[in-house]
Amino acid sequence: MSISLSAIGYGGLTQIVADANQTKQTINQLTTETASGYVSNDYAGLGTGAALVLDLGPQLSVSTQVQANATQAGTVASVAQSALGQIESIASNFAAQAQDLIGINGTQGTVASSAQAALTQVANLLDTQVGDVYVFAGQDSSDPPVPDPNNITSSAFATAIQTAIAGLSTNGAAATTAAALAIASPGGTTPFSATLEANGAQSQVDLGNGTYVPLAPLANANSNAVSTGVGTTSTGSYTRDILLGLATLGSLTSAQATDPGYVPLVQNTIATLNGAVSAINTDIGALGDRQDQFTSTQTAENDTATALKSQISSVQDADLTQVATQLSDAQTQLQASYQLISNLTTLSLAKFLPA
Repeated sequence: MSISLSAIGYGGLTQIVADANQTKQTINQLTTETASGYVSNDYAGLGTGAALVLDLGPQLSVSTQVQANATQAGTVASVAQSALGQIESIASNFAAQAQDLIGINGTQGTVASSAQAALTQVANLLDTQVGDVYVFAGQDSSDPPVPDPNNITSSAFATAIQTAIAGLSTNGAAATTAAALAIASPGGTTPFSATLEANGAQSQVDLGNGTYVPLAPLANANSNAVSTGVGTTSTGSYTRDILLGLATLGSLTSAQATDPGYVPLVQNTIATLNGAVSAINTDIGALGDRQDQFTSTQTAENDTATALKSQISSVQDADLTQVATQLSDAQTQLQASYQLISNLTTLSLAKFLPA
């Protein structure tokens, strides 16, 4: 026995068609959820959960950014610490070699040659990069802090030191030390870039909540360390002191070894290098502390981001197993509606269902 159109009336048929249309919309929504994995592509579709997503979303963005900042900062700090460690080793080595020069004239030429090579090595270490960023350039990170490091031994800085050391026999150790110190000090004949000398500012990393932590020291200035002997054996910067010490040793000649001012000058240079070693180790230790802080921040922000993602996911992400079941049920319901409409009337469905 079949049900006729007249038995249920056109009003009933209209309701069946409307229900079929609603089922089609449900299928479209469930299909979209299956493809995207989200309950809705806009906040309106999240219902009461929209407020939670709107509140936690910005927090997640901040946490993710701070985590990225801490990761990058940790890399920079590690590379800077390694470079400073190599510079410290060079300075320690030449402080020891300079001690051997006292009373042993035959090694002067070898030490001078080695010191000149070490001067080039230190200049290149001060131009250490992480990607395109010069680690010791501060906020001017796209420019090398030491221009043309491979030719530093012929730079105005090294040449001025050579000229000062050449006057040892005429001027004596004290005046020669003071002249060389003035050349290497701020305002003297700098081996560093003009931008770094004029506007040098240490880079900082944003760790959130208004916390900014300095990164690597500037190539021409200390960070946490305080150099001793300022005005007598130190420029106030361990990197300047190390460049000064190496340039001085590289400028001494074997002929000067018998000069009365030779031993005092070498002793002053040893004091400069030893003071620089002490200061640079302070900044190396400070970088280690910052690395620990960056690692701790990275871990904490990762935990925070994970928790926030979980809360957002509970509202925003679709339960694909449940969606699959609902989609199957809706498709079955739509087929049943089509079959019922087909049995009720021979009229074209196009007259009832929208295109």
